[in-house]
Amino acid sequence: MERVFVHAGVVGVGKRMRMTLPKKEEDLQKVVEEVMETHHEHGHEHHHHHHHAEGLDEILHTIDVLMDTMNSRIADLEEKSEKIREELVTLYKLFAAVVRAVAAESEEEKKAALLEAKKLLEQGLEGLGAAS
Repeated sequence: MERVFVHAGVVGVGKRMRMTLPKKEEDLQKVVEEVMETHHEHGHEHHHHHHHAEGLDEILHTIDVLMDTMNSRIADLEEKSEKIREELVTLYKLFAAVVRAVAAESEEEKKAALLEAKKLLEQGLEGLGAAS
């Protein structure tokens, strides 16, 4: 059985499937229109294949729903990734404050660095409380 594949907005048929999904809604719509045009051209050549149009519409609808789901998941992952990046920055700041405290030559420097570390930890805990 051959598979239909979409690559950079071009529809083709082959045994291997390589898919590059369009990132913009307009590009996806272009691909859908191209598939429909290609299918309609074949439909004119083979009138007895009209029942395949309904199947194609179903497939295109499923692809559209899956694309919406995928875009939603991508947005969620991007948001989570940003939060993780912010937490990593905080960890580096905390690590730097602890290193300054350990390397401090005076009690004053050590106390200031530890107070900074404490402040970073408190801010992190406040952030956790707000997230729950």
